[in-house]
Amino acid sequence: MANKQFVFSDRMVGFSVQNGLVRLDLAVVTGPAKNKDGKAGLKADVTHQLIMPIDAFVAAVGLQQNVVKELVARRKKSKSATDAVVPADTSSAT
Repeated sequence: MANKQFVFSDRMVGFSVQNGLVRLDLAVVTGPAKNKDGKAGLKADVTHQLIMPIDAFVAAVGLQQNVVKELVARRKKSKSATDAVVPADTSSAT
């Protein structure tokens, strides 16, 4: 059995499809930087490349879509629960 490895990534900065394989460039943010227009941004360095067959990538995207739907549903449920809370009446009757 292969050893499990954990890879941390702040973002995906590259994506390509070549010869039936999907290649994802993963990067970590290393600090502030300015873009070519002089605007403030973040510098990211590519640390890993994930390579997957197209069918495995499609299955992974399906799993991610399900997670996003669940997160959206949880957020809506949480937001509606906080909207339903009625603040206590702090006015004094005279």
